[in-house]
Amino acid sequence: MKINKLLAAAICCFFATSYWTFGQDVNQDYIINQEDHKIYGTIKKSFDFNKANSIPFITNEGIKTRYTPNDIKGFGLANGRQFKSRHLPEKEEEGFVFFQIILKGNVSLLSYKNRYFIENEDYFLQLDKVDEARDVDGNLVRARDREYMGFLSYMLYGPCGDVLQKKISTTSLSEQELISTFKIYYECEQIPYELNVKNLPFVRASLVAGTGISLTQSNLTKDSFDEIPHVFDTQYNPFISLGVKLDQWRRLPRFSFDTGIAYTKKNNVINMELFKPNQRYSATEEFSRSSLIVPIFINYLFYRTKKNEFYLGAGTVIRTNTLESKFSIIDYKITYEPVTVRLSEESVLTYSSAKLSPAIKLGVNFLFNQKYGIVSEFQLEHISKEYTIDLSTRQSYYNSLVASYMIGFRL
Repeated sequence: MKINKLLAAAICCFFATSYWTFGQDVNQDYIINQEDHKIYGTIKKSFDFNKANSIPFITNEGIKTRYTPNDIKGFGLANGRQFKSRHLPEKEEEGFVFFQIILKGNVSLLSYKNRYFIENEDYFLQLDKVDEARDVDGNLVRARDREYMGFLSYMLYGPCGDVLQKKISTTSLSEQELISTFKIYYECEQIPYELNVKNLPFVRASLVAGTGISLTQSNLTKDSFDEIPHVFDTQYNPFISLGVKLDQWRRLPRFSFDTGIAYTKKNNVINMELFKPNQRYSATEEFSRSSLIVPIFINYLFYRTKKNEFYLGAGTVIRTNTLESKFSIIDYKITYEPVTVRLSEESVLTYSSAKLSPAIKLGVNFLFNQKYGIVSEFQLEHISKEYTIDLSTRQSYYNSLVASYMIGFRL
C-alpha cells in the first residue's frame, strides 16, 4: 500500500516538473517542395530520420501535413541535418526514400538505414562489403570483398589520388571514417564542400545531480524457518546522488546509458515480538544504517515530445551497507509458573554487506534538447535476502522491494 502511495506521488511529481520548461524555440526546420522552394515550419522530432518513411510537418501558419519521399525533394532540421528524396541504386521501381546528406560536394556522402552511398553527377553507388565462405583446396575460407574501397578510389580519383590510397586502404565502413577520408580528398583538392553533421556529437555526456526518497517493503524468504513479526519505525530513506548519463547516440538514438553513485544514511528502530508455547520474546534495537548505491542502467526511449523524453530502463544496482548498532535489548519471558524474565543486550538485526540486485525504472528527461535539463525517475528494485533477524535461535531472512523517486538536474 505504501509503495502504491509512493508511485502515485511519483506520477504527480512527473507532471509537476513538466512545467519547468523554456519558451518556444524559433522554427528552423524546413521542407523543399517540388518547385525547389523552401517552406519553413516545424518537423515533429523523430528518433531516427535515417529510417523515416514520412515526416509530419507544421507550417508557421499552423497547417499540418504528412509528406512522403515522393511528395517533396527533401527537408532540413534546425540542427543542420539535411535529407533528400531519391531512389535506391538500381531499385527505381521501389520508389523514393529519404537519404541523409552527410557531406555534400562534387562527390557526396549519403546514408539510409545505416548504409552508406556515394554520389556524383554520373554515378550513385552503395558502399558495401561482402563476407562469404569459399572452398579453397578443400578448406573453408572466409573471404572479405571490400568493394567499397574500389568505389572510393574511383570516385575520389584526382591529382591527390596517391595520397588518398593509404587512407582508403585503412578506412572502415563507418560514418566517422568515411567523413575523414572525404575531408582529406576535399582539402587536398581544395574543393569546397559542406559537412552537415559537424554539429552532431557522437554521444552526449551529462552529469546528473539529484536527490530523492525511497520506501522499502519486505517479505520472508521461502527458505526461512519461520517469520518473526517485526516493524521498523520508518521505512522511508532520503538519498543524494551524482551520476553520468550518456544519451543522444547518433547511431542509436533511442538508447541511453547511465550510472552513478548515491548515498543514504538513516537512524532507525526495529521492534519485534515472538510467541512460543509458554514463552514470549520481545526485542528492540536502535541502529544507524548507511549505504553506498551504484546503479547501472540501459534505457529505451519509447516516447518523445518536442521538449521531453520518456524512457524505460533496466539494469542492476550494487549496494554496500554499513550497520552500527546503538542499543539492543531482548526481553525473554517464561509464562508458566514460576514466571521468569530475562533481559540481555544482543544485536538481533544484520544487513548484508553487499548486494547486486535487478531493477527497472520509468524516467522523464525534461528539456532533453537543451544544454541543461531536469531528470525525474521512479525506480523499483528487488533485493534478495537484504537483512536477517536472529531471535530465539531462529534466523529469518527477508527480501526487500525498494521503490524510489528521484529528481535531478542534468548539467
